[in-house]
Amino acid sequence: MKRVRDRKIYVCSNCGYKSHKWFGKCPQCEEWNTAVEIEEAEEDVSSIVDFKSSTATVDVQKRLTTSMGEMDRVLGGGLTPGSVVLVAGGPGMGKSTLLLEYASALATKGYVYYVSGEESVPQMLSRVKRLGVEREKLLLTSTVSIDDVLASIKKKPIALVFDSIQTIHTSGMNALTGSISQMRECTVKLVEYAKTSNASVFMIGHITKAGNIAGPMMLEHMVDTVLYLEGESRSGRRILRAIKNRFGPIEEIAVYEMRKNGMIEISDPSRIFADMESEEVGNAISIVVEGSRSLMINVQALTTPNHKSNPIRIARGFENARLLMLTALVSNYLRVSLENRDVYLNVLGGLKISDPGVDLAVIAALYSSAKNITFPSKTAFVGEVGLDGRIRTVQQMQMRVAEARRMGLKRLIVSYQFKEDDVTGVRTVKEAITKALSGDE
Repeated sequence: MKRVRDRKIYVCSNCGYKSHKWFGKCPQCEEWNTAVEIEEAEEDVSSIVDFKSSTATVDVQKRLTTSMGEMDRVLGGGLTPGSVVLVAGGPGMGKSTLLLEYASALATKGYVYYVSGEESVPQMLSRVKRLGVEREKLLLTSTVSIDDVLASIKKKPIALVFDSIQTIHTSGMNALTGSISQMRECTVKLVEYAKTSNASVFMIGHITKAGNIAGPMMLEHMVDTVLYLEGESRSGRRILRAIKNRFGPIEEIAVYEMRKNGMIEISDPSRIFADMESEEVGNAISIVVEGSRSLMINVQALTTPNHKSNPIRIARGFENARLLMLTALVSNYLRVSLENRDVYLNVLGGLKISDPGVDLAVIAALYSSAKNITFPSKTAFVGEVGLDGRIRTVQQMQMRVAEARRMGLKRLIVSYQFKEDDVTGVRTVKEAITKALSGDE
């Protein structure tokens, strides 16, 4: 296509809404002061588009699988040729390390180009040798011009890695590197290159203070897959989560341990997230489903007397609003007064849980802490709890039961709606606590 002229438009930095006029409040996302002026190139439409019949046959290429099985699983079973993947995370999480390792694993199948706008080639080579991922077909360069990179590719790659999208720019754009227009234009070129060459493209993205991916929201819409690397900065444990995937399930996770020699995959996370032998006050075990994997987790609760007017409710790894609701359920249906007590809830291992099946375990942990009693070891709680205090079954119960059996649990307390020989079905939270403490089936 041939460009004819540039025009000025205003783009919302939050949702990507476009307007020819300035706006104070975005009509689409209703955020204030998000209008950013950019220059957009108009293009003629004289080129002919080739349409294909929906009955046409195409050759579907197989996914590329590597020695990094956890990364392949998060991508949906391997890397889809021609896909565009955005990997985001906070500083120091190990994004560059993880993608350098994966690029090395892919280099056993073809040429992989790793482009860094943040490190020099000697610095990258030092990291490569420290990680022990030298490959003849893993090619490194340090540049910030996307046009120079695409023009300099001599041997057809199977993948390209850009570290990071905020540091590269394209010529012909009257905008600063890292600006909305630059990131959008660079992403458009990379998406076009990936779809025409069938080479996969990885982009590393930074995040803002609020925890969102830096740049326009449209960046996440343009790519095929968005992976988010999270964890505690002082802990070596990292969790890679798929929050968007056109070629596989979302909410799939992989667990890594960050060490001196790189990111080490943890193939059995249940053994590090849960302590089945624990009989401490305020502890409860649950089984959650993340993507295609079931995980056993430990929920910890601590309730302490409050001598101020407003009791504290703090949750880590769990939705705070849901904790408030479950705290009210404990007070109402289990006759445990929490109005004058501070409540702290923690999901061990740094996991962030949104699975409703953990509700019953949260209630059990709160009751255990408030009453200063313990549940028998190897007892787990799975079930969603309604405002009426009744327990409802959750999805993928067969996966959870299979995980409980694999881990050697003695008792699994679930909703009576799920019928299985070796589980304990209950109707209400009071019945669940009673049976857990008595050991009755």
